[in-house]
Amino acid sequence: MAADPSFHVFRRFNQPALRRVAGLRQRYLGASRELFPDDTLPDRLGRALVERRAIPLKEILESFEFFARVRRRVRRPVMVDLCAGHGLTGLLYAVFERSVERVTLLDERRPESFAAVWEAVTEVGPWVREKAAYVEHPLDRVEAEHLVPEGAGLVMVHGCGHLTDTGLGVGIAALSPIAVMPCCYRNAPPLKLRGLRRALGKALATDVARTYRLSAAGYHVDWATIPAAITPMNRVLVAWHPP
Repeated sequence: MAADPSFHVFRRFNQPALRRVAGLRQRYLGASRELFPDDTLPDRLGRALVERRAIPLKEILESFEFFARVRRRVRRPVMVDLCAGHGLTGLLYAVFERSVERVTLLDERRPESFAAVWEAVTEVGPWVREKAAYVEHPLDRVEAEHLVPEGAGLVMVHGCGHLTDTGLGVGIAALSPIAVMPCCYRNAPPLKLRGLRRALGKALATDVARTYRLSAAGYHVDWATIPAAITPMNRVLVAWHPP
């Protein structure tokens, strides 16, 4: 896999000058049209987010690039964004996918940043108001309480450590297609395959083990990456059931 692939959505960020700011962890203080100059729907949404200082530029690009790589594999009429945080990743399904009828953004607590993200998204895509809702609920109780409808599409961006594994369990139990971008491997569950960890390092070995878990549950699994200029935690696992 390419360690630093090209940007798919906002291709101008492949230019060196913009690539250098793609991982900016602060809210962008410049003019929004410097980054998103076109009148396409993605650019208009990018401008609306920047103008409200809703979330850091890194988070905007991260959600869009993840979405671009997984949207078709996990697209279902009902989508659930686990550990949703600011909620942008799940909301992109409500904005861009006509076949998606309902999006649930699920996290233990709704962050303050969600209000500005919601305002920007619904200004550009007012139809989202009828399709999306935020639900505050602990992830470790989602599977037991059957909060994810069977077959719903699941996405999770940077579920810290073991949260990614909990999310995979939710997806497997619900027979859902699921896409995750893991992070914080030091907090992931211990690996039983110690030799694999020694050979590959914990991060790669952990995702190999996750891939085997999904495969054993009947999934096809693929790997992808978003640009490392956004985040070094850029590996994406996409899993779906064969037809």
